[in-house]
Amino acid sequence: MAKINHSNYNFQPLKGYEHFEATTQIIIKEILARNLHFEILDADNNLIAVTNKGQEYIIHEGTISDANSLIAFWISNDKWMTKQFLKRKEISHAEGILLRKEPIENDLKTLSFPVVVKPMDTDHGIAVSTNIRNKKELMVAVRNAFRFSKKVIIEEYHPGQEYRFLVIDFQVRAIAFREPANITGNGQDTIEQLITAKNQNRGDDYTHPLLKIKADDEVIRHLTNQGLSLHSVPENEQKVFLRNNSNLSTGGDSIDVTDKMPDYYKNVAIESARAAGLKIAGIDIIIKDFQDLPSAKNYIVVELNAPAMLSMHDFPYIGQNRQVEKYVLDAILNSK
Repeated sequence: MAKINHSNYNFQPLKGYEHFEATTQIIIKEILARNLHFEILDADNNLIAVTNKGQEYIIHEGTISDANSLIAFWISNDKWMTKQFLKRKEISHAEGILLRKEPIENDLKTLSFPVVVKPMDTDHGIAVSTNIRNKKELMVAVRNAFRFSKKVIIEEYHPGQEYRFLVIDFQVRAIAFREPANITGNGQDTIEQLITAKNQNRGDDYTHPLLKIKADDEVIRHLTNQGLSLHSVPENEQKVFLRNNSNLSTGGDSIDVTDKMPDYYKNVAIESARAAGLKIAGIDIIIKDFQDLPSAKNYIVVELNAPAMLSMHDFPYIGQNRQVEKYVLDAILNSK
């Protein structure tokens, strides 16, 4: 039975700016605190302009700005290209293959299970399927991924826990353990009812740091592999995981672990950001056990994210507010 942690999540939307994504709300709050002039260019696209010392800076979705070059952004936005740049710097990553069209089963006969399937250029965990153990599941996952991208990656599955390292100006400012979507049983309610209850404190979109859990095909598949269904009734205090991927966009929980993480992995995150030239980046790393002796065999870098979600670090499900917007705005205002 998993240990149960109790949340101290306390996000309150920024009054007057509730319609912006949470990360943009956080940046706007910092801009207001510094008494800087700013302009809303396109609210629907979270696009603003801020002026400092006579210089104008355009900010998209809270972190996309001149702080990162166009080429760095392009590298991070292409998961296959990211692998090439990590490989150049001898940074551990998952080996994989790139599909340009939907395969037939014979095309994949040399694969060793389990594997992960992901679209090449989507984010927020869209159409990502993990821990796939047979060809039938694989073909379903590949077809689904091709719905969202013209190219699909199949890569090795690495067990462990996934962490988001926020690197700003090549310093780690916050680390969040993103726990996959889960519920905790009370011995009475079904998994479906527990999902509904947990969703009450979450948003339907990115105006909130934590999003609602959706009982989609991946959740049902994951439950089935555990011998469960949406109608199962977990025991009191029993934690049931609903997915393998830990994206907050699919209902995951953010848990701050900044002060617990060994420097070895912080340096891996910094070197990963350097590999693509990213001055603001969310680096996703899977670590088998960060309490074990750190080594290249104990981790893989999964993704580099130029659009770095800040709200998970300021308003984690469990843990301390890291006030990362201060460092991000400094990086943007010093980019010219």
